[in-house]
Amino acid sequence: MDRDIKFLLKKYETKDVNEIWTTEHELEYKRNQINKQRLYQLDCIVNERITKSRGTFILPKAQKDRARHLIKNLDFRLGRTNEEQYIVMILIYTKLESNHNARVIQYYPMLEDYNIPVTTFIQFLINLNKYHATN
Repeated sequence: MDRDIKFLLKKYETKDVNEIWTTEHELEYKRNQINKQRLYQLDCIVNERITKSRGTFILPKAQKDRARHLIKNLDFRLGRTNEEQYIVMILIYTKLESNHNARVIQYYPMLEDYNIPVTTFIQFLINLNKYHATN
């Protein structure tokens, strides 16, 4: 064979003509992967909540699109909350935003199901207001 191991190692060591090897490209790729994972987790939470007995996250298309937009654009740093809790808070916010008669107290059981303190949810709403004020 004319292709031995040294030849192949040398070949894949160098950059291809159309290949991009920049840190910006790598960061963009990682951001896209993280967003895809979060959007998948959003779908899982919505489907999971339909089967639970206390409350539902049945979302019309407009609310789901709004939740997807917020997931893509918000910063996920809020104390000790994990991504699942953050996504649940976004879902509750979209439900509150679309229904003017809804109250936060209606969603306390869902906050309890995901171990989200009310103070954390309030802090999330404050950060969301800051986001809306700057954008």
